[in-house]
Amino acid sequence: MADRLSASASLPSICPDATKRRVAYFFEPSIGDYSYGDEHPMKPNCIVMADNLITHYGLLDSMEVHRPTPASREAITQFHDPDYVNFLASVSPEIVQDYYTHSRNLKRFHVGGRGDCPAFEGVFDFCGASAGGSIGCAAILNLGNADIALNWSSGLHHAKKCEASGFCYVNDIVLGILELLIRT
Repeated sequence: MADRLSASASLPSICPDATKRRVAYFFEPSIGDYSYGDEHPMKPNCIVMADNLITHYGLLDSMEVHRPTPASREAITQFHDPDYVNFLASVSPEIVQDYYTHSRNLKRFHVGGRGDCPAFEGVFDFCGASAGGSIGCAAILNLGNADIALNWSSGLHHAKKCEASGFCYVNDIVLGILELLIRT
């Protein structure tokens, strides 16, 4: 990642004030290793494809590149219910196979089964990377170290306080907003 860092991380502005904007770009290279399943429409590898385009168009030269620190359970429980977060940290495809034993929590938290939020290998790590990037974006903006912050792994905003929804397990947008509110 160090070879992708740039000391002159700013983009020319098309804004009326003609000021260059300092841009922070958060990207976790392993994000494309996660899979919701072959038949599922959510494809995290598309995030890696977007990063490849950004890289090959030379846009990284105009940005400060960051590898996000994964969001911890504590950070995620700033919005999400601790029981739900603990479940996400333990859920796996094997638990879904033993549906009879775990059906209460699978139904309660809307994970697994035939819904839009499968229990895939590494789901909590995927959530930590996504949420960590959004929290990192908010933190760097709060510190005034960037004018614009990007996290291509973000936007998983359908997750509810105690339940997965719409391909989303952790609401990284709410966690980013909570981080922004720390400094207001």
